[in-house]
Amino acid sequence: MGQLPHLLRILATRAGGLLNDADIARDAGLSHITTRNYRSLLKLLFLAFDVPAWHRQIGKRLVKAPKAYLMDTGMLCHLLGYQSTQDVLAHRPELFGHVLENFVATELLKQMSFYDKRLGLYHYRTGDGKEVDFVIEGLDGRVVGIEVKARAQISRQDLAGLMSLEASCGGDFVSGVILYGGSDLVQLADKIWAIPHSRLWQ
Repeated sequence: MGQLPHLLRILATRAGGLLNDADIARDAGLSHITTRNYRSLLKLLFLAFDVPAWHRQIGKRLVKAPKAYLMDTGMLCHLLGYQSTQDVLAHRPELFGHVLENFVATELLKQMSFYDKRLGLYHYRTGDGKEVDFVIEGLDGRVVGIEVKARAQISRQDLAGLMSLEASCGGDFVSGVILYGGSDLVQLADKIWAIPHSRLWQ
């Protein structure tokens, strides 16, 4: 059990990344099976959670690996050696996007729990690199895609993942959202909007 804090630190550096138990096991100095068992324990203790890959079409070239997150973004910052998200932004801006994505993941889980109807949280990634950080799917098959960007500017390239997701689920695609660091709500396409991070809590 003494390896658990070390394993948590490794997971903190990989928050929002695709899970590869073999790589994590190598970095942790543990066997593959022990690493998977410890990760299961961390999930049972509500310290970590996985977001599975979304896929519907059999045979479509989609990445099937889940993504890993920590349940507490404050703990994530601490494990990275910083006091807060602002500390991370000031000293390691290249890590801020991962920390922000982790925070959004935990907020989505929290807000989804308020709904009476069951919702599933997933991520989407194609074999050619198009991705959407989060996909929320209802039992009726309707889908919302959420992409997280730390920067304040949005480019047309940022729409590629959401447009690919829309094409994959057709009429079930309700809307796409790019959470970004700007201050304006902007319609980018018919069903795709850029929304400031702060709107997540409104």
